[in-house]
Amino acid sequence: MIKKILTYYKIPLLISATIGIVITALGIARNPWEIAEVVLGVIIGTFILDSEYVLYSYIFEPNTEFAKSIFAYIKHKDFGGLIGFINEHKNEVKDKSFNSALFQVVLAPLSIFIIYSNAAYFIKALILSTFANSIYKLIECYFEGDTKEWFWAIKGNPKKEGVLTFIIGLTLVLVFCLWMI
Repeated sequence: MIKKILTYYKIPLLISATIGIVITALGIARNPWEIAEVVLGVIIGTFILDSEYVLYSYIFEPNTEFAKSIFAYIKHKDFGGLIGFINEHKNEVKDKSFNSALFQVVLAPLSIFIIYSNAAYFIKALILSTFANSIYKLIECYFEGDTKEWFWAIKGNPKKEGVLTFIIGLTLVLVFCLWMI
């Protein structure tokens, strides 16, 4: 199972580790409990976006073949197989909530708000890790030329220049949040 996780989540885990190091270094988290909060927050933040597939199966489409396969993997506690199945068949799910521009538009101001609040390091690490990984997933979709599903909530599909501008804007928000920690 660990090998499957590292196969599919190598780059997201590196992104989350980087976010965790930055939060720990710039946030002046010296207490071991605060450092543990950061580590736990970035680890959970790495997998938030892919938890959507399990939620989608349980809530929206429990009768599809995709959902039945998800249920079978969970029933047999084959989490390595579940991760592999989700990553190989993730294009079967349309209108994704977490993997969308709409989620990012909500996440960007939330990130700024969390940075200015007195929230625990766990919350800051969770939100910023999720935000950074959503930017990475958008960049993946951009280079694959498959941004139509990412912008499903918007009428029409933006041009490549519009998507690139959106990515740059989100990256600037992330850099600002990390700078303000």
